[in-house]
Amino acid sequence: MTAPSRLDIRLLEAVLQILQKRQGVHRRITRKELCSELRWRLNAHISDRAMRAAIEDARFTPKGALICSTTRKGGGYYMARNTTELEAYLRQDESRCREMWQRCRRQRAAAGLALADESISQMELM
Repeated sequence: MTAPSRLDIRLLEAVLQILQKRQGVHRRITRKELCSELRWRLNAHISDRAMRAAIEDARFTPKGALICSTTRKGGGYYMARNTTELEAYLRQDESRCREMWQRCRRQRAAAGLALADESISQMELM
């Protein structure tokens, strides 16, 4: 694994700065708007993929742990205003994971396929 580049660090910091001003789902920013703002701030081409990777990395930092997203009403990213809002977002994501896991399991069974990895079966305990 290579060390993050200076642009990667600046990108992550810029994502956090922008989202700090977007507290609450009602102040969300769309992917397109966020990418455009990042390009303008950093004066660099930022791909959608690079932006999403920076958002994902930021979620695992103390400042970024409140980053949420939604697909409702045009979608977008925002910072949870409090732990209650964060809990609601995380419960929604966890539910989506369970639904996807159950669909994969049923589809594998219908196709006569075994689980790809026995450790994955632990997800059934969720």
